[in-house]
Amino acid sequence: MKDRWNGRLETRYMRRIAVAALLGAIGQAGAAEHSHHGHHVASPMDHNHGGSNATAELVAISGSQVNGTLHLVQHDNSNVLIKGSVAGLTPGKHGFHIHVNGNCDSPDGMSAGGHFAPSGGVHGAPSGEAHHLGDLGNIEADRNGVANVSVDVPGVSLALIGLNSIVNRAIVIHAKEDDFSDPAGNSGARVACGVIEQDNDMRM
Repeated sequence: MKDRWNGRLETRYMRRIAVAALLGAIGQAGAAEHSHHGHHVASPMDHNHGGSNATAELVAISGSQVNGTLHLVQHDNSNVLIKGSVAGLTPGKHGFHIHVNGNCDSPDGMSAGGHFAPSGGVHGAPSGEAHHLGDLGNIEADRNGVANVSVDVPGVSLALIGLNSIVNRAIVIHAKEDDFSDPAGNSGARVACGVIEQDNDMRM
């Protein structure tokens, strides 16, 4: 009787171990499944090294009607993508630059200062060897005066500090096409200006 009783106890014990092991395996599988479905496949836009984002709200200057919003995203340590839409332009190309001062208060936009050029140099095309860091080339407006902007800017950052930071500087759009001649590309009057400001949820 004693051996039979011990055998029953051993059988129950083994069953409990088996059930516990099965439940554990099910739990791990469920967690793995949840992890798999909850995993976000990162895109290049997600790798913004700190999630730095900024916005420039363009205001009309020099008597123009130009307006728009530009969004800036840091997608690696030294590249910033500028995207958005600008309206109220004359059809055709318009000089597009980052200027050193984050100030758009003057009626002609001259309070934004000169082109952003922390390392100096001469004005030129962004694809050329010699150009200011803030030389972004041209944007082009369609027959309705709307320009869809998508410009990748190498060598700059949206950090709050740093020699190449463009936060609290200004984006300026000009009346005419930038011909890339020094010192400013003969691009005419400044018709829109927007201060680059880090988005609220990124400020510390």
